[in-house]
Amino acid sequence: MKKALLSLIFGAFAVAAFAQEQAIYNQYQLFPILVNPGYTGFDDEHQFLGNARSTWTGFPGRPASFTAMYHGPVGDKLALGGGIFSEKIGDMTTLKLQLNYAFRFRIQKARIGIGLSTEFLNRRANPDLLNNNLVDPNDGVLEGLTDGQQIFDASVGTHLLYDERFFLSIALPNTVRARLDDVPIDEQTSQTSLFEHYIFQIGYIVDVKNQNFKLVPSIAFRQIRDTPFQVDVNLQGRFLEDKLITGLTYRPSNKGSVAFLIGTKYKAFQLAYSYDVSFSRFQEYNGGSHELSVAFNLPRKSPKPATTNTSDLYQ
Repeated sequence: MKKALLSLIFGAFAVAAFAQEQAIYNQYQLFPILVNPGYTGFDDEHQFLGNARSTWTGFPGRPASFTAMYHGPVGDKLALGGGIFSEKIGDMTTLKLQLNYAFRFRIQKARIGIGLSTEFLNRRANPDLLNNNLVDPNDGVLEGLTDGQQIFDASVGTHLLYDERFFLSIALPNTVRARLDDVPIDEQTSQTSLFEHYIFQIGYIVDVKNQNFKLVPSIAFRQIRDTPFQVDVNLQGRFLEDKLITGLTYRPSNKGSVAFLIGTKYKAFQLAYSYDVSFSRFQEYNGGSHELSVAFNLPRKSPKPATTNTSDLYQ
């Protein structure tokens, strides 16, 4: 009974808050494409990426999400990508389809990517909620959500890497937003400010000479819809040409939390796992959060040089 009540309360909370539309990842440091369309095809490789995250393990109705993405270059300047995101929080299920477009170029020592992401989001509540005695069956919002809420969204972003060391990443989620349903929810559907929601990261890659070791400190600021402002203080260690990657993230907001990361990269294969815990009292009721990413990176095939028929030289 207690578990069922907790699940109902958590499900109702998810319906009321509508969950965050921009997923929160720990591993955006290794896979910037998870949060920034400007990274689409940035490394001139075709990347196939899968990410799974289980938040607040052991708590009834906990958030669980899965992301599958592809992105890669199309010629020397353009890049395309796409992905699917699913999340379940209590009795609320969210499905998002995404297409990425990016333009890549160089300015002296700087590599720059500017990208656009268009998204279609469908959010749906479990119809069984209407049969629960603790829920008002005449609730128009809940009834509408069981049919589904549809939203069109667009985000922009840019990623810069200077001299293969200094990096800067800026993403502006929910830049354009339009409701495609008639669920009676009074909410803002367009941005009042271009920078109302943002994900900003800056960092530097320190190459320790003759040690085959890199140290990567960075800091990130995040303000996204339906989520409090967050700051991430990150430190990564990369050993043996990324065959071993370790990381630590500290978030001072909401009593503080810490995340640990370990990963590896071998040829085309990349694997990363992270675990994060909070210092708040809520941590007593869950087993922390787990995140796993698997990626395959395939280099772009260089176009074959044009061949000249020697007989044409004498015509």
